[in-house]
Amino acid sequence: MPSDTVPAIPNQLREAFLRWDSGGRQGQEAMRWNRSTWQVTIPEHRELLASLPDRLDRTTVAEWGAGAADGEAQAEQAFIAAMAWGYGPAGYGAFRAARVLRENPQAPGVLREAAQVVRRDGGATAFAWLREHRLRYLGVAFATKYLYFCNGPDAPPALILDRLVQRWLRRHADYQVRLDWRVGDYDRYLGMTYAWASELRVTPDDAEYLMFSDMLTEDPGGSPWAPQRASGAVDGPEDDEATTVLEAIDDAAAIFAALPDVSPADLEDFERGIRQLRRIVLARTN
Repeated sequence: MPSDTVPAIPNQLREAFLRWDSGGRQGQEAMRWNRSTWQVTIPEHRELLASLPDRLDRTTVAEWGAGAADGEAQAEQAFIAAMAWGYGPAGYGAFRAARVLRENPQAPGVLREAAQVVRRDGGATAFAWLREHRLRYLGVAFATKYLYFCNGPDAPPALILDRLVQRWLRRHADYQVRLDWRVGDYDRYLGMTYAWASELRVTPDDAEYLMFSDMLTEDPGGSPWAPQRASGAVDGPEDDEATTVLEAIDDAAAIFAALPDVSPADLEDFERGIRQLRRIVLARTN
């Protein structure tokens, strides 16, 4: 992306950086996920799921991503770890990850080659390759999570592009990026974020995290990451009680998802109600 086409760094990003910097540059909190739901849904990967920690962070998942290019089994394991991190406590996460693997017989090979491409050539090339070898039911938000964790240390960056980042760019950078496999959109997003990161003297994935976390602060109810952000931002007894309620809500979603014969439609409806409950609880802590 030529430098003269990169929009000026938004003031909102500068402010988010200053808050993050003054707070000691804390990394993203580890994500809760429900091991039993995933083991019931994907029993063939019970051993992998048993080995993952109760809370997943970017560093742990990246360790699995580093081996994804070595073989199809490793790529499938890296994909599951990335999806468990990305969906967190969302009750339908295990179902959606399993659907990608089960309804695309070629998935292990595609995931392995995508990992090889991103480790060698970086995010833009890997995104374009994966678009041409698209896996049914795998959208941009979670595909870019997988590419991010498989990215090579010496390759150009591969960054996560999800709805929170998309919303932040629209609101604070007046930049429209779509999540329907537009190669040009993703390439411009990478170039823009890389330029802004260089100006702030941080890594590109730090800049992506700043946009994500800033948008989550503005709109916490729409993401499974909201309970972790809320619990990290509060310190009073009422807030501790709210955190307990949020964790119970997440547990209820996981238990419901693990029930036998729960349909995808029921999972979607239940999760919609769960999101509303999160918003109600979070509103009481503001």
